[in-house]
Formats: sequence, structure tokens, C-alpha cells
Amino acid sequence: MFVDHINLTVSTGSGGSGSISFKNTQSKTSPSGGSGGSGGGIKFVVNNTLSDLSHIMTESSFKASNGGDGNKNFQNGKDGEDLIIEVPQGTQIKVNEQTLADMHKDKSEFILDKGGKAGAGNFALASNRVPNPEFAERGQKRKSYKVNLTYSIYSDVVILGMPNAGKSTLITKLTNSNAKIGAYEFTTTTPNLGVINESNYPIKICDLPGLIQGASEGVGLGKKILNHIRNTKIVVYLLDPTRKDKSVDEQLKILDYELEKFDKNYLKIQKIIVLNKIDTQSSNYEKFINISAKNSLNLETLVTEIINCCKNINERLYSDFQKISLENYSYEIHKEGREFKCSGEVVSQIVGLSGNSDAVNQEIFYRFENSKLLDGLKSKDIKNGDIVKLENLEFEYHE
Repeated sequence: MFVDHINLTVSTGSGGSGSISFKNTQSKTSPSGGSGGSGGGIKFVVNNTLSDLSHIMTESSFKASNGGDGNKNFQNGKDGEDLIIEVPQGTQIKVNEQTLADMHKDKSEFILDKGGKAGAGNFALASNRVPNPEFAERGQKRKSYKVNLTYSIYSDVVILGMPNAGKSTLITKLTNSNAKIGAYEFTTTTPNLGVINESNYPIKICDLPGLIQGASEGVGLGKKILNHIRNTKIVVYLLDPTRKDKSVDEQLKILDYELEKFDKNYLKIQKIIVLNKIDTQSSNYEKFINISAKNSLNLETLVTEIINCCKNINERLYSDFQKISLENYSYEIHKEGREFKCSGEVVSQIVGLSGNSDAVNQEIFYRFENSKLLDGLKSKDIKNGDIVKLENLEFEYHE
């Protein structure tokens, strides 16, 4: 079964927590607590042997492994293993409807998230300000993402036409494809793929389901069909002169319009315009390549034109795109009256400590006073006596 669209839930591994220990346990000096290991990240890798997304079950949930906790005597925790998901060339990765990556090059990688940040042990936290810290950092918690993967076929040529134009017949004659053929609308409901037989080098050709008016707005299989054009080099328009409802010129206008409406960049793709079923016509259209797929008439002319075009086109319309990173150190401030509730990664870094309660509180307030969160609160006109909530910690604000 051909699969070109799936939804996944993927999660990073949690970072391991740091340890609190001292070489001199009685005086609590010479800190020796090890740091945690980083949580496993989420990585997508292109595998050009894959031809769709059927190797991944939609609505699945995958998790990277957690980092190990630090221990006494400078023992750091082990890093968690990354979650690696292989995808075919031509896969787009989206989160919250935002495209984060467009994957093309074989073995290229996109790191969605590097994984939960490890918590530092008290050895790593020792400083001139706090030479013997009685606290350590907790590892960053697991983060989950709802990911949408959309695959567009990686082909050299796409055959596009209205339903029953003869696309499946044509691809069976040009290639080793076993496309099913029937004399009714929407014969093809999934793409058929093959390699052109007469070429000295492999030319991958794809027959897409029939395109109808309104496809760019989602009518029929419209948007699913049009998405599979984005990674091809050449589009063969296959026109049907036997249609009584739409002339050849009307069919051509509809195909042009729907492609442009879906993606204006599609106008840059090389087009070859072919009139099929000439065995049913008394005259030819000189401005098009005239063929009969059913009777194999003039197919060599079409193949020659396809080969010549492929030789002159080295690059596809789209190439690798990767958003640099997701923002991991953001924060939100929700104000209700004189109460300011703060959340986000910055807050977790401030309060994510364990150990001696007095030492932990001192460190939290030091981090708070030196963080960008304080600037955010001031921008929202916080005043003396207002309440600040940092996760489970609540206190009055005073300058």
C-alpha cells in the first residue's frame, strides 16, 4: 500500500539529573557529584532506497532514550540514544503546520531536537560564588512533538491529465509498470511508477490519478495529486480529444490553472504537451506531440523528447531546506491581576534544582535575578508586592 502522509508523536529523552556528593562528607567540601547524561534527540535521516512512508505506521509514538543520572565520585551519567527515523527523498517535516525541513539529499539529516539537557552535578556547579554547592540540577524533562510527514514522489517525469485520458495505458507501454486499466473515471487512485524502457539510463516516470477542475482547492484527490509534482523534473500533459464536456484547449487551461493555483513555482517545471487517442481522430494537432498509447503510435517520438529534456535538466524545483532549530529557551508570562504565572524552558532552568532547601532557594533567586525572565516581567509592569509563580515556587516580587 502506497503511503504519502503520516502523523507521528515523537519524544526526546529526558536529561539525567546531576548528583550531590563531597569528598569530605563531614565538612561538605570538595564537591564530587557527577553530571547527568543528555537525553536522546530526535533525528530524521534520508534513505533513498525508500519509495514511500509505508515502513512507518501512522499515529505511532516513538521515544528516544533517557540520559543516565550522575553519581558520586565524579561519575557522569550515560547519554541517551537518539531516536532515528528514516524517510525517503522528498519528505517534508511539519510541526504545528510549520514546515521545518524538506529532505532531498541521500543520508542528509534533520535534528528536530537534540534531547533533554543534562543536569549538572555539584562538581560542575562549583564556582567562586558557591565553591561547595549543596545542590545539583535536575535533567530537562522529555519533550514531545506532533509531527506530520508528507512525501512527494521523487520522479523524473510525471504524467498528468484529466480522468480517463489514458495515463495508465501510456505508462504500461513506456515502462515495466503493471498499472491497472479500466474504462471509467478515476481509474488510478494511487500513483503508478516505472522506468522508461528505451532509455540508456534510468528515467523514473510516474502516472498520477486524474486531475479535475478545483483540484487545487481540494476537489477529488486534488491536493494529494498536486503535491506529487513538486519533486519531478518534467510534467507530461496528456490530453484527451474524445471528451465531449471539455475540449483539448479547455483541458490544457484547467491543468495549467490548477498547477499554478496550487504552487506558482510549478510554472518553472518543463512541460511536454501530448495529445492521446489520435487513432480516434481524423486530424492531428500540429502544436502537440500526437500519440495513441493504446496502439503504440508515435511513442518513440515522445520518448525521444523526454530523454532530451531530462539530459538538459540537472536540478529539481526544490532542494534541501532545514529550519536551524526550534526555540528551546523560550518563556511565557500569564498575568492575572497582580499575579504573574511564568512557564517555559527558561523557568525550568531556573527552578530545576535539587538538594539542600536553603541552598536551592538561594540559587533559584540568583538565577531568577540574572535571567531574561526578569526583563519580561518588567516589560509587563510588575510592581513590588506582586506575586510571581515559577512552576511550584511562589514568592512576592521586590526590586
